[in-house]
Amino acid sequence: MKFVDSTLKDKLTRDRIRMGVSIFAVVVLNILVLIGVYTLLDSKSRAERARRNAQADVLLEAMESASLETEQTTTVEQTVETQSTDLVPIVASNSETDVSEPSGEETEQEQATEPAVQTEAEATQDPNTVVEYYAVVYASSDINLRTGPGTDYDVVRVIHVGEQIDVTGRTGSGWLRTYSGNFILEANTSGEPVATTTAATTTPQTTAAATTQAPSSGGGASIDGMTYYGTCHITYYGPQLRSDGTYSTTTATGTTCSEGRTVAADWSIFPSGTTIYIANDPLGGDGYYTVEDMGPGVNGAHIDIFAEGSHTPTDCEVYIVG
Repeated sequence: MKFVDSTLKDKLTRDRIRMGVSIFAVVVLNILVLIGVYTLLDSKSRAERARRNAQADVLLEAMESASLETEQTTTVEQTVETQSTDLVPIVASNSETDVSEPSGEETEQEQATEPAVQTEAEATQDPNTVVEYYAVVYASSDINLRTGPGTDYDVVRVIHVGEQIDVTGRTGSGWLRTYSGNFILEANTSGEPVATTTAATTTPQTTAAATTQAPSSGGGASIDGMTYYGTCHITYYGPQLRSDGTYSTTTATGTTCSEGRTVAADWSIFPSGTTIYIANDPLGGDGYYTVEDMGPGVNGAHIDIFAEGSHTPTDCEVYIVG
């Protein structure tokens, strides 16, 4: 009996050990399964978060790019609008009293303060305010071409009887603005061509038509105080593009470019500030320009005219004024 009891006890002990090991194995297996499931779910969750973060970054970059494009477009539009405003000829609307005596070329009509024709809208403005007025007139007598609407302003040159003048504006005080931005007295002009005679010019031996023609030989020949330089190649340029996408209309001398006035030239030949006359003005103006700019490609007998729009390069006779 003692032998049987001992054997039974050993068997029960072995069964208990096996059961304990089995239970321990099951517990360990469950733990491993749980760890595996958690790891799988966590990896999926991290992958989903990474995907959403990537989508958010793409959307943010797209929004920033769209905002930058909108700001650049707005900046370019404001710059173009500002440049267009800068290029419009503006004349100070200050009424000035004529305190100087008229020159010999001016008649008593030049002291007139009322225009020959004046609309009601013009009458309500300052007398020296310039309103747009486009016409072609002719000098009915010798006229002083001045830098402003009044006899106090400097004389640029004398326009002789019969010369054609392109007009772009008119003041209430009876002055006309020429294509170059200078002024003449309206009372001394005519809407119809004026017949010229030899006696009507300042030089008895030269007709009015001959004063605008270039001499047959250049270098030193003088007409009406202008020195003939010779034939120059005429090109054109516009506002210069900056690196930031805006445009510059400032010249090398610090002035603002103006069509009909500003040209770039070789300063060793035509120093800055020189007034030149271009015969048969390719822009259709009075032919008078001021050297205010320069450029690396403008050398020798080369005149680069500031102009809006495109024009065909040409060759013209050039005079130095004064």
